Amino acid sequence: MNSWLNPSHPRTLQAAVILGYFSGVFTLLSAVGVRGIFGLLIMLLAIGVFAGAFMTANDRRIGWTLLAVCAVLLAAWDCFFAVYSLIEFAQNLSLFSLKVFLQLLNRTIFPVALAALVLHRQSREYQRVWFR
Repeated sequence: MNSWLNPSHPRTLQAAVILGYFSGVFTLLSAVGVRGIFGLLIMLLAIGVFAGAFMTANDRRIGWTLLAVCAVLLAAWDCFFAVYSLIEFAQNLSLFSLKVFLQLLNRTIFPVALAALVLHRQSREYQRVWFR
């Protein structure tokens, strides 16, 4: 069975799969402009999130593990980037604006929400019992 979404999963896991697809695609698109080793690592994380979401939708334990690990690493990276950017903008207050703050918040909130959904108690228990 190869499906993109499994309606028999609990809501937290369904939301994690959908958010995993979106995060994977948008992170991959945002990583295109990043050069060097960081760009490669971000692309690998994005591919890992997307592949983990697909395997999770198909009841694979390895997919849930991949989605969880990549989501936590992506959330940690985006939180680090947001804090670093805020420190840089705070040093030059003329560049700091509400628009920059909202962009950083928007970039950070979705990976953190994905990690929270994947690691939610209901998602963990469901995958522990039903996934192979």
